[in-house]
Amino acid sequence: MGFKAWLFTVWVCCSGVAWGQGAALPTAKPPSVVVVLAGGGAKGFAHLAVLRQLEKDHIPIARIVGTSMGAVIGGLYATGLSTDDIERVIGGLDPAKVALDQLNRLELPSRTRAYQQKYPVELEFGIKSGGLSFARGVSDGQRFLALLQELTAHVPPQVNFNNLKIPFRAVVTRYRDGEMKVFDQGALHLAIRASMAAPAVFAPVEIDGETYVDGGLVANLPVEVALQEGADVIVASFLAGGVDDGKTEQANHALVVANRMIDIMIRQNEKRNLTLLRPQDVLVKPSLQDVGFADFNRAAEIVQRGQVAVSEVGVRWADLKTHFAQSTARPAGNRLSFHQREKRIVGIEAKGQSDVSQAYIRSVLSPLLEQEFSAVETERYIDELYTSGFFDLVSYSLQQQQGDQYKLIVQVREKPYSPHFMKTTLGFSTEDSGVTQFSTGFGYRRPWLTPSGLEFSLDARLGTQSELAARLYQPLSSRWSVETGVSWDSNHLPIYRMAIDRDDLSTQKLAYFNQTVQTWDAQLVYDLERKANIKVGLTSGRIRRTLDTYSELLASAGNSNSDFSYTGLKTQLQIDQLDSLSFPTRGYYLNASVEQGVSGNSYGTGRLSAKVAHGVGPHIFNLGLNLAQERLTQDCQKCQSPTLLFLGGFQLMGAYRMGQLAGNQLAHVQGTYMYRLTEGGLLKQKTYVGAVLEAGDAWLQGEAMRTRYSATAFVAVDSKIGDIYLGTARGSGNVYTLFVQLGRRFSF
Repeated sequence: MGFKAWLFTVWVCCSGVAWGQGAALPTAKPPSVVVVLAGGGAKGFAHLAVLRQLEKDHIPIARIVGTSMGAVIGGLYATGLSTDDIERVIGGLDPAKVALDQLNRLELPSRTRAYQQKYPVELEFGIKSGGLSFARGVSDGQRFLALLQELTAHVPPQVNFNNLKIPFRAVVTRYRDGEMKVFDQGALHLAIRASMAAPAVFAPVEIDGETYVDGGLVANLPVEVALQEGADVIVASFLAGGVDDGKTEQANHALVVANRMIDIMIRQNEKRNLTLLRPQDVLVKPSLQDVGFADFNRAAEIVQRGQVAVSEVGVRWADLKTHFAQSTARPAGNRLSFHQREKRIVGIEAKGQSDVSQAYIRSVLSPLLEQEFSAVETERYIDELYTSGFFDLVSYSLQQQQGDQYKLIVQVREKPYSPHFMKTTLGFSTEDSGVTQFSTGFGYRRPWLTPSGLEFSLDARLGTQSELAARLYQPLSSRWSVETGVSWDSNHLPIYRMAIDRDDLSTQKLAYFNQTVQTWDAQLVYDLERKANIKVGLTSGRIRRTLDTYSELLASAGNSNSDFSYTGLKTQLQIDQLDSLSFPTRGYYLNASVEQGVSGNSYGTGRLSAKVAHGVGPHIFNLGLNLAQERLTQDCQKCQSPTLLFLGGFQLMGAYRMGQLAGNQLAHVQGTYMYRLTEGGLLKQKTYVGAVLEAGDAWLQGEAMRTRYSATAFVAVDSKIGDIYLGTARGSGNVYTLFVQLGRRFSF
């Protein structure tokens, strides 16, 4: 042995004795350093400070073991992604959109957006195995899974985690028995996603026939795994998960209790793992008590706190740094070359579906065939499958066929209540000296009655406005479809004195009448890339109107009892590019329809509704237009159309009661300003104050339009149970009203 080698050996032995208050380290080679990264949501950005310091001090990492957010940070870093890139990409996430899968309306198919108008509440459920079934979690976790798959596209579909740039382990909990599972091979993105499947927040993940949930339930700080992996020294980044002692919320409802029970489980397994740390191990514990699970916008601040925590273990860290100062060991280079290969998609195979047709999945992904593989482009079409509404998880892998030819294997998981999709709706509105409206509704959809995509839907609503409708929808291609249906609608409507004497602005109601409309229609539909659709078809209907009080006065105003049938042609164009149904900040909307009778009475209608939205920060501006006409074209001076058009109510001449302005012709324009007071937290239940300025009128054929004006001030909440409005309005002739509105809008 040479003198230098002998001197180095003596130094290693001496430093090993001094290390960690007498704990001896191996003397033949530098110790293997295993980094343990705990779970904790956005707090996990503190892990980046630990990884950066290890890089800076040239301390090689033998292995990374991570749970939940620790698995996200550690897994991405292990593939070769830099800490700067991780902070930029993950720190730039919108938790509501990516972590909680909250979708922008523009990402949804046209039919789904139209369905939202009937059922604005997002909750969907169904019947499975004889009982009610709901979503597996608040979030499917699909968007985050897609992001992980994009960031790990350079990693082979099935990989031994030892072959990553840094060997890696992901800790998860097996759902069926609560046992810990440590992933060391397989699909990396699925292992990471499974590790962060927090109960009731993110849906569980199925891998090779087993279901897995968040690893934090069994080992939120997986020191025990690092010891099993043979760690000589553990560098543990602990986020002090759980609530602070003495600051526990009162157990005043079930959600708080359930959350606290999970927190207790996590705290207990953290304490158990902390006791396993040895004198030579390094524990980094940043101060993060005021950081929330979803505070991704505080990434830079959290990283800085992590750096402060690293400096607080300076002596022990300095010992570790010194131990490797003269070592030539460096992190191994990237041994993966998957991202360097040319990959062309020559086939598509779907797995996991039982109700949805495989042909449909292939058709959505068909633009990828015979194309060079692109992770970004593939994720775009995978996202289209997800936003179809049939699946709660979609992932993919590549299977080499020959040379540069690969098959795209798409793994889907249908929603737990598929194929029975159900929604409910609730509406309530009341005005000062006006009309109180209420209704509750139920919607049912059963898609995929046939492999070609035949769908049946049923809508039922009960209240002051009632409805029963059944429809069949059959896609013919990616853009063409046909639909047919029957419906029965019943409205209980008021007749105000103003309908008789248009100069009398009294809110006196002279009578009520019931109007029922029975219709049948069949239409050919063309959909233009989720932007617009055109419908052309045949419609037939019967309209009956019955007054509860009859008088010559009412009859002279066109409000007598009537029974009217017609058959006609109908054309409709709808363009819906608004980012929100009730509180749009950008986009535009147009709905134009024309209906012309071809038999019986010559009945014709035309309607146009348009809206433009624009937002600048918290300031939101909407401009809307409504035009409509209903008429009998036969030569008859006293003949009136079988239905009436109405104005009155919020954003429909708000100073007037619902239905106070009536006629068979209508013109209305409104401008709305809203100021967003709050973002509404993680669930985005935003709060607004605003004002509406309006002009318009509804009048009978043969009369002149009298332009009336209205101004409304309101507060509103974009609630998960439906939109909530409280406001007051004043209009022409000093009319005024107060109103409360919840849920589905009422219209006449």
